[in-house]
Amino acid sequence: MRDWELASLVFFGGLAGAALAASRLPRRVRLSALAGSTLGIASSLISSRVPYALLVHTWLLPPALLLLGYWTSGLLFVAPIDWQERALLEGDRRLRITALARAVPGWLAALLELAYAGVYPLIPVALIVHLQWSPAPDPARFWTVILVTDYICFAFMAVVQTRPPRALEPAPPWSVPARRLNIGLLGATSIQVNTFPSGHAAEALAAMLLVLDAPWPAVASMALAALAVAAGAVLGRYHFAADAIAGWIVALAVWRHVS
Repeated sequence: MRDWELASLVFFGGLAGAALAASRLPRRVRLSALAGSTLGIASSLISSRVPYALLVHTWLLPPALLLLGYWTSGLLFVAPIDWQERALLEGDRRLRITALARAVPGWLAALLELAYAGVYPLIPVALIVHLQWSPAPDPARFWTVILVTDYICFAFMAVVQTRPPRALEPAPPWSVPARRLNIGLLGATSIQVNTFPSGHAAEALAAMLLVLDAPWPAVASMALAALAVAAGAVLGRYHFAADAIAGWIVALAVWRHVS
């Protein structure tokens, strides 16, 4: 069994246990969470039993498990926990995040919005760079870092339940067309609650760390992208500053451990 398959098995097994233990979850939601967890467990087991196929094991199944883990973990959300939201808001107030966001010029705001949305193609781009330029390409290790990083972020949904800052503040920090695109994407694909640590920030940094052995222009581009994703998440008020910081800590810890 590959490490990312084992990690998926453990994660979805934990989700199933959390769903069973969450007494406040409505029955329909609990059943949906158990169904998603069962699908994740079955997919991980089947993947480990069938012969390796590049398309399935490198390009299709790992990102599918990532998305399944995100949506399934979101079902564990019951209600906002007031003291957690107050603590996260107070942290942003001390850092003057709202004032910083409102001082961002329109052109930069548009770029940060695009960077926030760009985390989705960033992972396959990083995989291509890794396969192309790494002296010893290892897609299994690549996906182990990405999936374990995300699974840790998603697992916190069982205990940290808050709304994103954009849902708590009276007005958005800026109004640019790219923001309407992001809000539309979030409305169609997001679990509509905050994730602590931030999966966006964690994924972007993990992707950069996984291409450190590529030529320097690729590394510099990925580093810039990771910074822009985190800045777009926080200044765009999709995440609290603590979410992004915690996401970076998770990504660094997982990358170092797996490496």
